[in-house]
Amino acid sequence: MGCHGKTWMGAKFVPKGAKQPQNTQLQEEAAERPLWGGRRCLFQSQVSSGAENEYFEQKARKCPSCPSPILPTCSENGIGFREKCFYFVQNETNWNESQSFCLSLGAQLATIDSQEDLSFLLRYGRPLHYWVGLHQEGSDPWRWCNGSLFNNRFDIQGNGQCAYIDLDGVSSDWCSQQKYLVCSHPLKSPRGA
Repeated sequence: MGCHGKTWMGAKFVPKGAKQPQNTQLQEEAAERPLWGGRRCLFQSQVSSGAENEYFEQKARKCPSCPSPILPTCSENGIGFREKCFYFVQNETNWNESQSFCLSLGAQLATIDSQEDLSFLLRYGRPLHYWVGLHQEGSDPWRWCNGSLFNNRFDIQGNGQCAYIDLDGVSSDWCSQQKYLVCSHPLKSPRGA
């Protein structure tokens, strides 16, 4: 069968805003889980008409099958979001020990590349405090564990040298303080694909 086991008659691509033929209904079948590349099966069916239409008398064809891609995955206990795996660890350690722990997982303390990343971390991390990979040495600029400079996409509250997330967003504290941690690494393809 095709997508969702539906058969279709005269499936075709219809540009957004195009007019539908009279006495027809165009429906989009959403997948139970997102399909690779956002592919969808569209089908056109006759709603009601007394007249026969050769177009609809054609033998029903199967909806084109959507390929099953090898999707990137996170290891056990990881949460995939966008192009990363995140690991929320509820074991209190200081910032340096937290980074060492993340490195032992093949990750680093989490890097926040976008507002979406920050929203995700705040949603999953609340109401606890989690170290992230942002830190500064003395009065030097803030840097991520990977060495890249902080781009000021969000404010950092507090006067510490190491950053963490809490209910209010991103704050800073002394790196010697004990907090939970969140690690991240890019999504990895299974079987080296």
